[in-house]
Amino acid sequence: MSSLPHADVQAFLDEAVESEPQGLTYTPPRISQMIRRTLPPWGAIECVQVAHRPHRFEMRRAQHQFALYRQGSVSDGEVSIDGLRMAGPRALDQFVDFIPAGALFEGWTGERARVGYALVSIDEDQLAAVCPTYRVQTDLKPLISCHDAFLRGLLERLDQVVRSGKTDALYLETLVMLLMQEVRALQQLPEVVPVNTGEFGPVQRQRLIDYIEASLANEVRLADLSNIVNLSPYHFSRVFRRSFGMSPYQYLLLCRVNRAKHLITTTDRSLLDIALDTGFAGASQFSRAFRRIVGQAASQLRRP
Repeated sequence: MSSLPHADVQAFLDEAVESEPQGLTYTPPRISQMIRRTLPPWGAIECVQVAHRPHRFEMRRAQHQFALYRQGSVSDGEVSIDGLRMAGPRALDQFVDFIPAGALFEGWTGERARVGYALVSIDEDQLAAVCPTYRVQTDLKPLISCHDAFLRGLLERLDQVVRSGKTDALYLETLVMLLMQEVRALQQLPEVVPVNTGEFGPVQRQRLIDYIEASLANEVRLADLSNIVNLSPYHFSRVFRRSFGMSPYQYLLLCRVNRAKHLITTTDRSLLDIALDTGFAGASQFSRAFRRIVGQAASQLRRP
């Protein structure tokens, strides 16, 4: 692999130095390249580029970590954060991962993996020490493949201003505090379902919708969904039906068919390609589900 950083990393601050990653390992070794800029006293930003080869990775750090993917995609693989798991393809530059302090972040990728990202480390205790108005967050949970536009926008802005070198500590600290507050806002989930309704709250419901929409091409497991709202799989299924009017599988199938319908009417991709891209095992399964839900064959949508 070339000793030069990826073109998008080249403009990183001149005083940044290449460093060995601490608490982050890749297998096979020496396939990743990192440029690190410390942001004393509360954190750091690291620009990481990984060779286009199958690999495994593992990270466990004492600080919170945000992974902002600048470019890349994974055609096959799996990623998990303390048991919260996602398998299959990921269009990385559409998502953000949040890894709480001490959590294990691990996974693997297959042959066609293009990975480049900025890793933002935040030490909340140090942040609170320099910002008396900041309150340390507790019991933060992982966010995997989160596509919250505001959260990604804050990370992109933080990345831009650090690489430009034209800002002061107060501005950076304000951005970081907003980042942590947004994570907290995304995780305002009650530990149990409200007893008066037996349904998901609006934040719980939206997190489930976001996760399912982002995972249509992947295997979606009941354990993963129930983990998002901190319920047992059995309790989750009953509450999901009350909240959505159908079972988790029926809702997933409806979302897949709706995505396929959109692709059929807006692209010229083959029906088989669309079927596989929306999580169906093959043409026959796709055809049966589409006709049952839409009321007509998928091919009829393309007739003049």
